Amino acid sequence: MKYEYHELANGFPLIEGEEYESLKQDIKQNGLKLPVYLYEGKILDGRNRYRACLDVGIEPRFEEYKGTSPTSFVISLNEKRRHLTPSQRATVAVFYLPFLEKEALKRKTATLNKGELAPLAQFCPNGEIGKATEKAGKILNVSPRYVQEAKKLQKERPELFEEVKKGTMDFSDIKKLERKEKIERQKEEIKNLEPEKKMRGVYDVVVIDPPWGMEGDYSPDGRRGIPPYPTMTYEQIEKIKIPSSENCVLWLWVKNKDVHEAYHLLELWGFAYKNIMTWGKQHYGLGDWLRNQTEHCLLAVKGKPLFTGGSSSTLLLADRGGHSVKPEEFYKLVEKTCHGRKLDYFARKKREGWDVYGDEVKE
Repeated sequence: MKYEYHELANGFPLIEGEEYESLKQDIKQNGLKLPVYLYEGKILDGRNRYRACLDVGIEPRFEEYKGTSPTSFVISLNEKRRHLTPSQRATVAVFYLPFLEKEALKRKTATLNKGELAPLAQFCPNGEIGKATEKAGKILNVSPRYVQEAKKLQKERPELFEEVKKGTMDFSDIKKLERKEKIERQKEEIKNLEPEKKMRGVYDVVVIDPPWGMEGDYSPDGRRGIPPYPTMTYEQIEKIKIPSSENCVLWLWVKNKDVHEAYHLLELWGFAYKNIMTWGKQHYGLGDWLRNQTEHCLLAVKGKPLFTGGSSSTLLLADRGGHSVKPEEFYKLVEKTCHGRKLDYFARKKREGWDVYGDEVKE
């Protein structure tokens, strides 16, 4: 008789390749040590042992499962003997979520029908039967955050979910891939940006935050400071045409590493350096030689613009926002000290009283 696999058996990926060949050789030489468990007339646990027996011509040995929680049974057996990555265990947890919820509901209903208080369900923390994510994570020894990531991936990118389940990718690979895809989309959007239509004439005040390049590749487990957007080389940045009036104030944002190059940019663009403002952040971030807690903005002028910053400090203390997002306190400083038409070049959002240009501009 040929047995089908129970739906509960399909949460763990089948073993293939050398691992499967090793299992076949072991069964051929030593026989089947652990039985194939059946439930509701189908294989609950032992798919790999079952097909290996058929392949080497050995009669499988079967045993009927008689417990009350087949889901927990099959998970506990496979989780202990399978060498799965945390990402794989999270995908398995997602597969078993509906079964765990159904079993917990059955136990709760049965107990309530007896007129008793519902006991704590096995593997259910804090006695909250509805917290299936935490429950599945506990059984499979993986964090609830990973389970949530797997649920999201299954819904949005089922093809990638299957790759993670098989072990050919993990969550760090997914993050790198999604980051790369986002950057490629932005590159296409940038091609469609037309500066001459976004920038109306010339400006008396220009804030520019170029996407300075960084060395190395992004890694969620290592180099997390690599920008999540297309960057530019110094040679590309220096070719930017600043739409400045004859009397213009320029604010040039620069990372600590690129301050030297920034001074040369001012000369190439025809601006005279006047001062440097340093943004001091509440917490330090990433960095190679030192951990970055500051960012700088060079103040430069062309001609004789009106500037009323005599009472303003070169130190700006403000909390960090998202990657590369500049604080609102900075824009208030610019509006207080500079006068005339204003442009925010490589902006992140629209701003009242300003023209903005950038592929990430949001309302």
